[in-house]
Amino acid sequence: MIADTERVHEEVRIEHLEESGIARLVMEEGDSSLNTFRPSKVEAMATAVEALAGEVDCLIVYGEPVFSAGADLRAIEQRPQEMRSAKIDAIAAASNRFIRTVRTFPAPVIAAVTEVAAGGGLGFALASDLIYMHEDAVFDTAYARIGLTPDNATPFFLVKTIGPYKARELLFDPQPITAAEAVELGLANGCYETPSAEFVDEVTRDATKYAEGPTETHARTKELVDTVFAGRLDEHLEHERTAIKQMSDSNLFDEGLAAFFADREPEWASQ
Repeated sequence: MIADTERVHEEVRIEHLEESGIARLVMEEGDSSLNTFRPSKVEAMATAVEALAGEVDCLIVYGEPVFSAGADLRAIEQRPQEMRSAKIDAIAAASNRFIRTVRTFPAPVIAAVTEVAAGGGLGFALASDLIYMHEDAVFDTAYARIGLTPDNATPFFLVKTIGPYKARELLFDPQPITAAEAVELGLANGCYETPSAEFVDEVTRDATKYAEGPTETHARTKELVDTVFAGRLDEHLEHERTAIKQMSDSNLFDEGLAAFFADREPEWASQ
């Protein structure tokens, strides 16, 4: 099925598929647990998607073996508190670029979600045009668990999809959302009950109908659907970036990180 593999980062590759008009952007776990990311990885992803614009008729984004649990918290935790906001801001800037690139990509973008899409990883999935999940995969907003405001347009797409009240519930009290629940909520298009090793290839086969369709029509349809967001996505991304930078410099986030790595409940009242 794979005609050629292009390495764009030590943890990112592009799979070009034979005569299908489909390419796959693969986030590799590398040395990071749960396929977390740093700015350079996300910048490479954005650059790769930009280069594929006009070259393919459908793009599939997936993680190997996990979709993504968001930003690399260990790399953030290891920095002094006063330096964390700059690190968070760099991640937000790279992520915003990737999300804008996905939304303006002139062909369908499909997220194939395995195991977990949490925090910023969930935002990347929600930014796609279509989402398919393995039956064992889960979504998790995660942010409040570490005392941080959400990013990667997660609240934007949640509110647009499930409304403000359910969105607040998921963001205020992060709990795993199963694949079946995600489909029921309208956060995913389908759930695949298939061996995990076969999941991405099955999604790819099913994506052929989009790749074989009228690509320019799909691109213009994306633009029409996104007029619902008309100018508000960019504004929202910048509001997110400001809020998360401010919160990353707070004692709340410091306590959230410490509790996360100590595997204990945060003591919010002491902050």
